Amino acid sequence: MQEPHHGTAAHQRVQEWIRNSPLRITKARSALAAVLLRQVEPISAEAVFRQLIEDDQNVSLGSVYRILKQMEDEGLVLRDRHVTSGGVKAIYSIRSDVAHNRKYLFQCDVCGRQQRIADAVLAGQLASVAALEGYALPDEILIPARCRGC
Repeated sequence: MQEPHHGTAAHQRVQEWIRNSPLRITKARSALAAVLLRQVEPISAEAVFRQLIEDDQNVSLGSVYRILKQMEDEGLVLRDRHVTSGGVKAIYSIRSDVAHNRKYLFQCDVCGRQQRIADAVLAGQLASVAALEGYALPDEILIPARCRGC
């Protein structure tokens, strides 16, 4: 199994979550956290499950969903929506220290309706570019757009 980079803030947060969790530290929880840490993009529960199987971990898909939910409840994992031609699917990533409190919203320029943009990768990229260029971002960013109803 490929090991995560042990010097990262995300890895340290995972280790702390596991230590502070009221749950038993299990091989499955540790292996699932390691899979998430290896990802560059958010990943579906099914893809996490496939990675665990490839890593010779004996875990069920139901356990993957349960552990992801526990990690989300603890604030370690961010669950986003990914829209495809097949429908909407939940995708998961380690919560970014940089942008997890910030809200990105589309706001219709006609009716004012708002829609949250739940994309951890995009949020992280925006925060990184802002920091690199010396900009301070507000906690809520509105992006003007036009909703399909207008």
